[in-house]
Amino acid sequence: MNLAVFQQTLREKALYETPEGPQPPAAFRWLGRWDWWYYLTLLRIVCAGARLARQGRFDNQVWAECSWRTLRIAEWCGARARIEAHPDFLVHRRPVVYVANHMSMLETFVLPSVLLTFGPLTVVLKQSLTRYPLFGVILRALEPIGVSRRQAREDFRTVMQRGPAALSRGVSVLLFPQATRSVAFNPADFNSLGVKLAARAGVALVPLALKTDFQGIGRLVRDIGRLDRRQPVRIAIGPPLPVSGSGRAQHEAALRFITARLRGWGVPVLEASKPSLSAPDVL
Repeated sequence: MNLAVFQQTLREKALYETPEGPQPPAAFRWLGRWDWWYYLTLLRIVCAGARLARQGRFDNQVWAECSWRTLRIAEWCGARARIEAHPDFLVHRRPVVYVANHMSMLETFVLPSVLLTFGPLTVVLKQSLTRYPLFGVILRALEPIGVSRRQAREDFRTVMQRGPAALSRGVSVLLFPQATRSVAFNPADFNSLGVKLAARAGVALVPLALKTDFQGIGRLVRDIGRLDRRQPVRIAIGPPLPVSGSGRAQHEAALRFITARLRGWGVPVLEASKPSLSAPDVL
């Protein structure tokens, strides 16, 4: 299977599952038992992407290809993926604001191949990430919406200015409204910036439920944690939620979708209190 077949499968069936039986060559299946090979291969993907970005050749198609390769590498290392989309989302065909829970680095690598299936995409992320070696070159090429995470009011203005501009060009916006990555989901940490952006731009809000603890959070380096091959990879795209009024009803509906899916997958969900409006995070 290649990227084109993967995306066609999502568009036509609203479902992708890791194929049964051995897929990679035997040598890769053997190497896939070792975590270091997974991270070394990810580094090679990032290096190749950075080289193309420096040449001005890193576009949405290349982004999707790199993302798809990451999913395949995870599968070769033992991940069993299931990606599904709500039928109403498949027929929506307009730019949206995606809001997702944030569990690990894996979703930031894998989600583009999924979401770019349905149209152009940009991401709200920490501005400091664009200064990272290699990875930063790629992010700058994608022209993301950068926020500081230190000045909430300024971050809010930035998202409210650049987000609607992107959406008016037909580009969907992805936000991770939690402050940090966490395996357990606390609805109180899921701020309402996404629904405010959707209301401002007059577009639908689409919730994403993610289970990506196949790749753990590292103790010394958060981006490099142990692989837990017992954990499946799950991505569920919810229905588009047209925003009206303050958007509170749609925010709560998005939370209900995410928490229901996470509970169904066995992910711990904490009791919710009043959500806050803080700057979004991507890593």
